[in-house]
Amino acid sequence: MLLALLSPTPFDSQPAAEDQNGVRPNSPTLTLVDAGEVKARIALSHAHALSGQRVGVIINFNIAPGWHIYGKPLPEEYTPTTVTFDKDLLSRQNLDFPKPTPVKFELLGETLPVYQGQFKAVGDIFLREKLMPGEHQLSGTLSFQECNDNLCKMPQQVRFGVPLQIDSPLSATPG
Repeated sequence: MLLALLSPTPFDSQPAAEDQNGVRPNSPTLTLVDAGEVKARIALSHAHALSGQRVGVIINFNIAPGWHIYGKPLPEEYTPTTVTFDKDLLSRQNLDFPKPTPVKFELLGETLPVYQGQFKAVGDIFLREKLMPGEHQLSGTLSFQECNDNLCKMPQQVRFGVPLQIDSPLSATPG
C-alpha cells in the first residue's frame, strides 16, 4: 500500500510574480505528494477564488534517478501518468503534460513513452458556479506506474488535496 505525504508547504509573506502559467512560485496553495521515487508539487495560481473563476495549475514532478514513469500514448497493459481533480468543485479541467521521451526497452522489445528526472505539467481548472464560500479542499488523484531497469511496481493511485478558499462575491475587491 502506498501512502503519500500531503502537506501545504510554507510560503513567503512577500507575494512573488506569477510565472507564464499564472502560478506564483511561493504559492500558499502548494501541496507535496511524496510517493517514494515519484514526488509532485502541485500549486494553484490563487489561494482565494470566486465561484466560476479560472485558476492556474502547475505540477512539478521529480522522479528518482534510475526510475521512470509512463506518458501517452501507451499500450493498454501499462498505466500512463495522469492527474485528475475531483469534479465536486470543478466545471472543467485542462492539464497539459510535456511530450514524453521514447525509450527502447530491449527486454520487452518495445519502445515506450517515459518521463525521467524533473518535468512539469501545466493547465487550469474552472470552478463551478454557486460554490459555498469558505475553506475547501481541491482533491484529486495522481496515477502512475514507476519502473526501473529491473522491475515495474504495481500501478499507483495517490490521493491529494490542495487548500482553496472560496470567497463570497460580496467580499471580493475589484482588481
